[in-house]
Amino acid sequence: MWNKDRSIVLSSVIIKIIYAGIAVCCVAAPFLARYYDDSVVIAHGESSVYVPLLVTLYCIVPPALAALISLDLLLNNIKKGQPFISRNVTLLRIISYCCFAVSVLFIYFALLRPFAFVVVFAAAFFGVILRVVKNCFEQAVALREENDFTI
Repeated sequence: MWNKDRSIVLSSVIIKIIYAGIAVCCVAAPFLARYYDDSVVIAHGESSVYVPLLVTLYCIVPPALAALISLDLLLNNIKKGQPFISRNVTLLRIISYCCFAVSVLFIYFALLRPFAFVVVFAAAFFGVILRVVKNCFEQAVALREENDFTI
């Protein structure tokens, strides 16, 4: 039977897999960018986007790792039975800022390849969703603190 503990374990495993995926992508990025450049761009007689794509991919690694670390810490707090604490609000804020950073960084590549605007809008949309969730958590923390002081 599926329960809360199994869900947390599954989320934790997925986070660990994504850590590994980011490491693999960092190593494979030059090869993937070269493949994209050779098979899609140059094959259609367009100018190379190898360097801009590689710069964009490596520039989004720090915000992606920061978001993943924050997500891992948030999950650990939930695992400890502390969902509505001010630290989680801060972690959600950091994750939303990371989404916005990825969105802004991808604009550079989207100017060269308009399909990349999908990533720009998706990252910005996730950032907005996380801001709303952060605001909900902030209200819950305020209510919990108020209830803790009530006799």
